[in-house]
Amino acid sequence: MLRNEAIYKLPLNKTTYRAIKMQTGTTIDVEKYLMDCINEYTDSESNNGLFNTDNKSFWSASLLRRMEKYETLKEKRSQAGKKAMQNRWGKQNDNKVITNKSKKKIKGVCKNNKTITMLSKTNNKVITNVIKNNSKFIAKNNKLNQIKSNQIKLNKIKLKEMKSIYPSNHKPQENKNLDNMMDEMEKMEFDMLISNCEMHILSPELSIEITEILKEMYMHPDTREKIKEINSKKLLYGLKNFAIANTKSRIQIPKAYFKKCILSALDQTELSTQYDVDTIINEMSNYEGG
Repeated sequence: MLRNEAIYKLPLNKTTYRAIKMQTGTTIDVEKYLMDCINEYTDSESNNGLFNTDNKSFWSASLLRRMEKYETLKEKRSQAGKKAMQNRWGKQNDNKVITNKSKKKIKGVCKNNKTITMLSKTNNKVITNVIKNNSKFIAKNNKLNQIKSNQIKLNKIKLKEMKSIYPSNHKPQENKNLDNMMDEMEKMEFDMLISNCEMHILSPELSIEITEILKEMYMHPDTREKIKEINSKKLLYGLKNFAIANTKSRIQIPKAYFKKCILSALDQTELSTQYDVDTIINEMSNYEGG
């Protein structure tokens, strides 16, 4: 809810408490819970709690730091895109000027056989380039059609019917070692992360499996910050990519492959180019015999 706000902050009032209670379906005292997150769970060095407040609104210092990086990178990519577009249109305008000059020269020297021969060669090169560009366009179009085809398959998959990402003989288990490694702040942050994923829409078995996989990614230093951006939309996108791939061939390493799908889903915003299903399959085929 904080991330959906324009300034990533929420009012500290009864309207917010009611909204949280309605959206989460909780029976606890939301106001007391938030006050505990603000006052009880505080870092003595930075004086930052799980939430901070100015008595009018509350926010997460950690979220603000992440979103600042997000906004900075988003702006850089926007500027780079604009610059690339300007360069592209600049080259097209230059080509128009060259074309106009070429036409004028043709009118003045059309009786010169050598000049005509040179123009013929130039035209042949132009035609060749046009054919090459058309071939590239067709190849790109075919790739887009393949992605659209994958999207159609993706929409046909019913995630509510999925029971497990593992083979049928796998039994879901909770990783107690990871639980013991977490301190209270980490447990609360991870619980909020899981709450954002809305696991209740999945089967209980699948929900347990995914929770434990996300826990591993949360506790791993290489993926911890990235996995904090997970939500139900991105989780389902990753799960659908996994399901599509599973219809093409039997996945040998389902946990590692599912993690790859989750990271791909997290990257499929404007921050970076998303992996399509075929790209992930090709990458994973080289991983432990794939």
